[in-house]
Amino acid sequence: METKRTFVCILTGLGICLVVALPAAAAGKAPFTVASVSPSTTPPAPIGLPAQGGGSLGSLTVEGASQVRIHFERPQLKLDLDPMAAPGLETESTLAIVERKRPDLMLPLLEDSALERAVRTPHPWVTGFAVGTLARLRQDVKGIAGWQLEIIDARGTVARRQAGEGTPPGEITWDGLGDDGSPAPCGLAYAPVLTARDKAGNTRRFVGASFSLPAYRVEAATGPCLLFSAEQWRADGGRGVSPLLVEAATVLNLHTDPDRPLVVTASAPTADEAESIGREVIEALAPLVGGGDKRLELDARVVPGAPAGGTVQVAPRVST
Repeated sequence: METKRTFVCILTGLGICLVVALPAAAAGKAPFTVASVSPSTTPPAPIGLPAQGGGSLGSLTVEGASQVRIHFERPQLKLDLDPMAAPGLETESTLAIVERKRPDLMLPLLEDSALERAVRTPHPWVTGFAVGTLARLRQDVKGIAGWQLEIIDARGTVARRQAGEGTPPGEITWDGLGDDGSPAPCGLAYAPVLTARDKAGNTRRFVGASFSLPAYRVEAATGPCLLFSAEQWRADGGRGVSPLLVEAATVLNLHTDPDRPLVVTASAPTADEAESIGREVIEALAPLVGGGDKRLELDARVVPGAPAGGTVQVAPRVST
């Protein structure tokens, strides 16, 4: 009985070398329709392909062969592409590339200093300096036509004057500023004097209990202005690490230009006393403020009737 097997190959691609193993056919039954059979000393005959590439060879029938080898020629790949015209590869100058997005010169500094400890550490929780209302003056005078309230210091100088018609308010506050807007010095005793006038023109004066101003802070045109007496400073730590000066340095470092000089105004009954207290404050304050002692300037003033030991005011210098 003759043994015969048929294999059908569908070839649709290019660049493929296809080897098909077939069982041996009966003797004398080895027809070849498309290629030579291996083994053979002659090279296999090529199969023609469409001239334009692609296409299909249809079906291929091979009978009675032990092996069939089909060779295809690989066409040369040619890309009609200009790399310089591809999207994203446009040429431009180095300056134009850099100026697309200007570098952030501060970002490296911030990243480098993010974990560094600040040289001048702020202490916002320290509240040695009062802010706002420093004194509350209460009175209970009825049936008057007009009134005048004067706050007089121990030297007899009127620090603040207020007046009005009718009954005065039950409470009058004082922020430490004088009639001209200048801050009153610390360390002096102050007393309120109320002058009341009835409808007939008769007047009567009422003198309240004396009081003193705490260390306080006001906002001036040039920045924060801090006032304290030498007695308050020494009681708070003196030449050591004074919380009062630490808070003063914190306020100045946070709210003033680091290039603007700071003026330490020391007032005392004598020139030597004013110079001494001013130098001591500068020596203690210099390590705490940016710029050190080169930024601090002394303004020593002789003020008759100034409190014993002197009084101090620290504020940015007025530009000239």
